Amino acid sequence: MVPDNTAVKKGTKKMAVPFLDLKAQYLQIKNEVKPEIEDVLETCYYVLGPKVKNFEEKFAELCGVKHCVALSSGTAAVHGMIWATELPAGSGIITPPNTFTATAEGIVLAGHVPVFVDADPVTWNLSAEKTEEFLKSCSSTGKPIDPKTGVEIKGIVAVDLYGQAANYQALEEIARRYGLYLYEDAAQSHDGSRFGRKTGSFGDVASFSFYPGKNMGAYGEGGAITTDNDEIAARMRTLRDHGSQEKYFYNFIGHNYRMSAFQGAVLGVKTKHIHTWNSNRIKVAERYRSLMSELPVELPVTAENTRHVFHLFALHTPKRDKLREFLAARQIGAGLHYPEPLHTQKAYRYLGYSSGDFPVCEKNAKQNITLPMFPELTEKQQDEVVSAVEEFFRKG
Repeated sequence: MVPDNTAVKKGTKKMAVPFLDLKAQYLQIKNEVKPEIEDVLETCYYVLGPKVKNFEEKFAELCGVKHCVALSSGTAAVHGMIWATELPAGSGIITPPNTFTATAEGIVLAGHVPVFVDADPVTWNLSAEKTEEFLKSCSSTGKPIDPKTGVEIKGIVAVDLYGQAANYQALEEIARRYGLYLYEDAAQSHDGSRFGRKTGSFGDVASFSFYPGKNMGAYGEGGAITTDNDEIAARMRTLRDHGSQEKYFYNFIGHNYRMSAFQGAVLGVKTKHIHTWNSNRIKVAERYRSLMSELPVELPVTAENTRHVFHLFALHTPKRDKLREFLAARQIGAGLHYPEPLHTQKAYRYLGYSSGDFPVCEKNAKQNITLPMFPELTEKQQDEVVSAVEEFFRKG
């Protein structure tokens, strides 16, 4: 039986609940942000410069690494971290298909081939066990060769989906044994941790997105890579600035992936607050799980020794589409992350995959729904969301 949510009084007026409320966060820090932005305007140092450098130093410290290289977007960061490792052209790189396209897109932009492997059915992250099984199955010649495309596999990109770090302890060991680069797509896991290590510190290099809706979002586009590798960091700093270390002199072909000083200014402020904001997200998630523990849904699970920072609160139900319609009718925001896995998308058909190849990722695509989640979400707003979900399942 679906329980009544006693926290919501019967007969009270329904209220709209947004999926995300960026204004609430801005109001907290506007007195810190405005002087920083005005300083950019006064100095006219609009690209890179001291604001970006200050942010890079703070974020590297937050991640527990030597280097942070600020970039123009999260997509630039995924592309850049792979590009900067200088793999042989046309290398295969393992990644899960239940992710935003930028993960696989970055692989392709760097001149390589996505090789999809299924996710773990509990955390929805790339499965270390299935990665190992796949590599064993295609290494009969001594080198792992993707059976679909014939490319030699040279790397793994794991994704910290929904805000939870992947099982890097296992993935790092797998990468070591097979001689692969390990990349961390940490676009959703700012200030997260696992095994006592911060996200952004796993593998050879990590990428972050600072898209406005992220846990630590810019006021526009922004991204970064983090690493302890001096060579990768140095190459990325050159690649982001047209392959130049000295103006008008070019060591190789690069790109314009430089961060705006305005975004560096904003992110420098936000770095001071991200831990508190994430702690609030965790409290919201814990309350959601407590209130919905008896509902017929799969609730998110936090792995042992993990700080899951809940960029998204994703639950799973076969009735996902009807539930989303029900919530929308009550003006409650809900999202789908992501409604179709990459291996069945038109853009990736050339890789030769079919529906049914990755059942866990396909289940995730068909059944996930993400509820309102932001640090400022009030208990009253949360009660409204839970009450609506309960009502939906009571009505069947």
